[in-house]
Amino acid sequence: MRKEDKYFGKKLPLTKRENKILENYKAVYVEIAFDARLPTFEKDKFELVDIAKTATEIIYDHPIPTKQEKERVGTKRFVKLKFLDKNFDVERIWVEITERDGKLFKGMLRNESLSNDALQSEKEFWFHSNHIFQIRNK
Repeated sequence: MRKEDKYFGKKLPLTKRENKILENYKAVYVEIAFDARLPTFEKDKFELVDIAKTATEIIYDHPIPTKQEKERVGTKRFVKLKFLDKNFDVERIWVEITERDGKLFKGMLRNESLSNDALQSEKEFWFHSNHIFQIRNK
């Protein structure tokens, strides 16, 4: 099978390494508890992708942040989140962390969405550590 096949929609069997990666993510996954501060379609016109959960189902091109990396993230740091709109289109946007409450973070958008008017620059909202897709290096 050609390496390029995965880019042309062909279903490829997972390698042993990829299966091990999925099993590791499954072993450490902790579901997000309900918190009214987290965004919803009804209240905010967007939701966030639970990256930790999707990592138990698909292989990302690069490793997602570890629990330890997310625990070290503080205010004034930038993280990338994946936003879902009502059509389930996904957009990745950088967010600056302004506050932290355990595994919850309050962040501010530092750029605007290309497709969702609800995601304007300087919009503040809460998110969970499971939503963090990438952490910008200092």
